[in-house]
Amino acid sequence: MEKISLKRNRSEDSHYGLQAKMYINEKIMNSHDDNKMKQIHDRTTKLLFQAARSFNSNGTSENSKKSQPWKLVNLSGNGVVEMVRGIEELSDEFLWVKRKAKCCDRDTYVQSECCNCHKPLCEGCGYSCNDCGIFLCNLCVEIFGCGTSDRPICEKCSLFA
Repeated sequence: MEKISLKRNRSEDSHYGLQAKMYINEKIMNSHDDNKMKQIHDRTTKLLFQAARSFNSNGTSENSKKSQPWKLVNLSGNGVVEMVRGIEELSDEFLWVKRKAKCCDRDTYVQSECCNCHKPLCEGCGYSCNDCGIFLCNLCVEIFGCGTSDRPICEKCSLFA
């Protein structure tokens, strides 16, 4: 019985004695090309300066001019939404559209997140801080001791109380 070789025999007179596999991708090729690296650097610099110009002096982006919901309404934890004093007419439409809440599967007007634990809340599950007005969830108020349900207070305001 003749032995069958699974590999091809290497010819001795071949010029390709030692061959190795190499993995070359576009990123490696670009890193060795000076012109391509200059293009990447110029584009990165352009994008950075463009983002810096769109950033206004208040430290907020021009795209996020939408007012925060906690600046417009007060929540009392039982589903009642009160308008903040001094706001006659709301320019935002978020209050007039009912959506399904992430926290309790109810149709709600206000949907935000707790300033302490960052869990979603709605007008039925949330309170407004008595001092600054930012939203707190009922778990932070009742379980973690952020004030009482009559006088809820966020962690930042509790430092100065």
